[in-house]
Amino acid sequence: MRRLAVVLLAGVALPSMWLVAASPASLASPGKATPSASQAPQQPVLSCGQRAGDQSSPGTSPPWAQQVLGFQDAWQFTKGQGENVAVIDSGVSGNAQLGGRVFPEQSLTGTSAGLDCVDHGTGVAGIIAAAPKASDPFAGVAPAAHILSIKVTDQDGVDAGPLAQGIIDAVIDHAQVVNVSDQVGNTPALSDAVLEAARNDVVIVAAAGNHDPQTNSTGPFFPAEYAADRAVYPNVVSVGAVDATGTVPDFSSPVLTDVSVVAPGAAVRTVAPGNTFQQQDGTSFAAPFVAGVAALVRASHPNLSAAEVVSRIIATADGGTGAGAGRTGAGMVDPLQAVTAVLPGAGQRLAPSPSPASVSVARLRPPDRFTRMLVVSVTGGALGAAGLVVGAAVVIPAGRRRPLSPSARPKQAGARSDGPAQRLVQGQDDDWLG
Repeated sequence: MRRLAVVLLAGVALPSMWLVAASPASLASPGKATPSASQAPQQPVLSCGQRAGDQSSPGTSPPWAQQVLGFQDAWQFTKGQGENVAVIDSGVSGNAQLGGRVFPEQSLTGTSAGLDCVDHGTGVAGIIAAAPKASDPFAGVAPAAHILSIKVTDQDGVDAGPLAQGIIDAVIDHAQVVNVSDQVGNTPALSDAVLEAARNDVVIVAAAGNHDPQTNSTGPFFPAEYAADRAVYPNVVSVGAVDATGTVPDFSSPVLTDVSVVAPGAAVRTVAPGNTFQQQDGTSFAAPFVAGVAALVRASHPNLSAAEVVSRIIATADGGTGAGAGRTGAGMVDPLQAVTAVLPGAGQRLAPSPSPASVSVARLRPPDRFTRMLVVSVTGGALGAAGLVVGAAVVIPAGRRRPLSPSARPKQAGARSDGPAQRLVQGQDDDWLG
C-alpha cells in the first residue's frame, strides 16, 4: 500500500530548516540542462534498511497497466528525450532499467538521494522512465527521460515542509516535470512552492491520495487539490487510481481530492532496488504514469507551456473510463492521444494523418468571340436537324406508340453523403532498447 503522509494543517509551525525558500530571483531558469554526475552534489551515504522487491522477474507478459495505456505506440514520435522529471520521494536506488539516467540531486535527510530506504521512490521512477529490454516485458512511459531524485524522507510519510522545499529544489535543478506521490495538508509554504513552479513553467503531477483507515482521513490532500483551482494553479494535474476493470479502488473512492485524470493504481508492477520488481497499490503509483505522459508531451510539443501541457493531458483523456464510487475526472490518461491529437487553437507537431482532399474551384475565363461564333453556328445547325426529327415523329402512326409500364420507369437515385473518415496512422512497434 502507498505510504500515508503526516497531514499538516495551515498555520502549524514547521522546523525552520524545512522552510528555506529561495526567492524568485534566485531560482535558475528551468531550461533543459542535462544533469551530469560530476555536477550532482555529494550526498552522505549512510546505511538504511533498503528493501528489495518481492519479485525477481517482471513476468513473461507486459503488465496490465502497460497494455491498457499502450504508451509504446507514442514512442514512434518521442520517448521523452531531453526531459528532466523530478521524483520528490524517498530517493531512487540504482536499477539496470534506469541505467545512467538517474541523478541524485538533493537530499533533505541524512542519506543519499540515490538510496531508497523505503522502496517507494524507485518504483515511482521505474514507471516514469524504465527502459525496455529484449527479455523484459516491463517498461516505463518515457524511457529516454532523465530522473532527478529529490529525497525528502527516509520513512513512510513526509511532512509538508520538506515537500515544499523539494519542489523548490526541483525547479532550481531544471526539472520540466515534477512527480509528487505524497499527500499532505495545505500550508502557505507548499502553496508558494507550487506557485513558484508555475512561474518557472514546471508541470506538477500529484497523487490524489488514499483513504487512511487509521485516521479515517479523506482529504482533500495537497498538492493535488490545487488542481481544483486552475486559474491560480494551472500547472497542477491531480491523478486518481483505477484497477484493471476501470473501477476506482476502495482505497481511493472515499477521497475528496479533486481528480483531473486517472491512471492504473492497483496491482501495478514496477521496479525495485537491487534489480528486482514489486507490485504496488495506491495513487502514488498512478501519478507517475501521468508524469511520464507529461514528459512525452513536453518532448513532442516543446512550445507548449506547463499549463498547456496539463490542458492537453486532460483534454485527450478517455472520458468513458472509470466506474464505481469516487471521482475519475476526465477519465483514463491516453498517452498516444496526448502526444498526437489535433486540438483547436494550437500549432502543433502531430502524428501523420491523411491530408484533406483538395477541392477544385472553377474560375471564370475571359470571353472568347471566335468560340462564341462557333457555338452559335453549331447551335443553329443542331436546331434545324431537331426540326426534321420532330416532323418525322408527327407522321408516325399513333398506334405504334406503347407507354412504358410502371416497372420499366427509371428510379430516382437516393441521396448519399459520406463524410471522410479520419484515421491515425501508426508506425510499427519500436524495438529500441535502452
